[in-house]
Amino acid sequence: MSQSQLDQFLGYLGEALREEAKSLFIPESFEKDQYIFVEQDEATHFYLVEEGIVEANIVHGDGRLYIMSFLHPGDIFGEAALQEEGVYSYSAVAHSDCRAWRISWDDIQWIASRDPRFSLHLARLVAQKLDQSYYKERCIAGERVERRIACILLKMAGEKGISDKCGLSIGFPLTNRDIAGLVGSTEETVSRILSRFKKEGLIASEDRKITILDVTALNAHLDQAM
Repeated sequence: MSQSQLDQFLGYLGEALREEAKSLFIPESFEKDQYIFVEQDEATHFYLVEEGIVEANIVHGDGRLYIMSFLHPGDIFGEAALQEEGVYSYSAVAHSDCRAWRISWDDIQWIASRDPRFSLHLARLVAQKLDQSYYKERCIAGERVERRIACILLKMAGEKGISDKCGLSIGFPLTNRDIAGLVGSTEETVSRILSRFKKEGLIASEDRKITILDVTALNAHLDQAM
C-alpha cells in the first residue's frame, strides 16, 4: 500500500512525534471551483495537497486572472501561515475535485519547534516554491507571448511531464484559460499561438492534454522568439 502524502510529508519527523503530529492535520474535501481561501484572508492554516489539483491565483482590479501555479499531490500551500499574523498573498481554489490536509498556524509551528530536521524540511519546501515562482517570472517577464507560452509549456512538462512514444505529455488537462492565466495573456491569443505550434509540429493536444512532440524544436522556437 502506497504512503499517503501526509505520511511522506511527516516522514522527516522522529517516530515518537510522528503519530501525535499526524493527529493535528484535518482532512478536507473540495469540489471543483470551490475556494479554499481568498487573497488577503488572515493566514490561519497551512495546507498539503493529498489528491487532485489546487490553483493558486490572483485576480487583478480590472478582473484579469493571473495564475501563479497549479499545486499537485505532495505540494504545500498557504505558507503565509508560517508567519505570525500573516495574510494569504493569493487565493487557492480547487482546480479539480480534490482533498487536502489542513493544520493550524499554532500546530505547524509547534511541530517545527519540536524537530529541527522537520523544520529544515519545511524551509526547503518553501524555498523550492519560491525558486519555482522566480523561474516562472523569468519565463514571462518582458517577453513576447510566443516565448512565454513555449517557456511555460516546457516548464510544466519538465515538472509534471509523462514520456511516451509520442513525446512529453503534460500530466493534466490545460485549457486556454489556464495557459492565458499563467502567461498573462488572453484566451484568444493563446488559442492562436497554440494552433500555430500544432501546425509547426511542435505540440499536439487531445482532451485538453498537451504533448510536446519535439522538445528541441520548441526550445529552438523559444530562442528565436527572443
